[in-house]
Amino acid sequence: MKNIETLVRKNILNLKPYTSARDIYQDGIFLDANENSFGSFIESDIVDLNRYPDPHQKELRKALSELINISSDKFFFGVGSDEIIDLSIRIFCEPGKSNVIIPTPTYGMYQVACAINDVEVKSVKLDDSFDLDLEKTLNAIDSNTKMIFLCSPNNPTGNLLSIERIKSLAKSFEGIIFLDEAYIDFAEEYSFINQISDFNNVIISRTFSKAWGLAGVRCGYCIADEVIVNLLFKVKAPYTINKLTSNAIRKAIQISERKNLFVKNIIEERKKLIIELSKLNFVKKIFPSAANFLLVEMSNAKFVFDYLNDKKIRVRLRSDDERLKDCLRITIGTPEENDLLIKALMELN
Repeated sequence: MKNIETLVRKNILNLKPYTSARDIYQDGIFLDANENSFGSFIESDIVDLNRYPDPHQKELRKALSELINISSDKFFFGVGSDEIIDLSIRIFCEPGKSNVIIPTPTYGMYQVACAINDVEVKSVKLDDSFDLDLEKTLNAIDSNTKMIFLCSPNNPTGNLLSIERIKSLAKSFEGIIFLDEAYIDFAEEYSFINQISDFNNVIISRTFSKAWGLAGVRCGYCIADEVIVNLLFKVKAPYTINKLTSNAIRKAIQISERKNLFVKNIIEERKKLIIELSKLNFVKKIFPSAANFLLVEMSNAKFVFDYLNDKKIRVRLRSDDERLKDCLRITIGTPEENDLLIKALMELN
């Protein structure tokens, strides 16, 4: 096990966190937080909207703990996974000094968050199968490397990273592995979650935006060692998860079987889309996907992208990496949306 505190910025270790009124008391007559004691002026099935939410996220952590069967002490919720990415960089990376490693191509927000925090990024290419290149990644580590970002299933390629390679990297690296599992619901058996108790330097982040269908709620969470979770609570803003969000997430967890139905339907539509796309003569390759999207290489992706845009069918052009220069990333839609996409592409064909 790693000594996590040796990885933390000194000012964070010495930081005296802000103490909110609800950090101290959770019951009683609240005359301590300058809230409106008369109530909220909008009607809602959420009681006490005039009061601040629980800064310790106790009910959310308990509900997810019971669903996933992991101790509630290992959970932290953020305003989307992006907040957890940003907080993690702020905790472990010294601005202007530290660097992180990001295997590419992958989700662009890791690099943006590093740039915002003045942290150098070392890009290491994923291998020819878009899996983790262990040797190149290990060779890129130096004394100032504090974090490595991994995404599995990877965005935008859709493939899973090798669990054995992730384990090997986590054992060898003295810093923090940030493993983004935003799309893992579509390949749950390949989650790193069963390994988390063996690696106290791994943060697994997840989201309610994809399989759960709650992107508009903006809520993500991570599973990590209690030391890291306590650091995240130390640096977060006082009341990040509001009562409306918390209520929506708890309701979703109570009927999690609906999420499983969403996943089943999306996987079925993904199979159908692969069959139909493979009939098009300008489609050169459909990459294997364990996510809710497909990466598709085409003869002239930019032309197809513009053509679909004219028909108000929006996909993503992935031209930011040389290996993806003729690729479109297509999210799996409803049966009706997928039929419209295929009809449009068949007309182009």
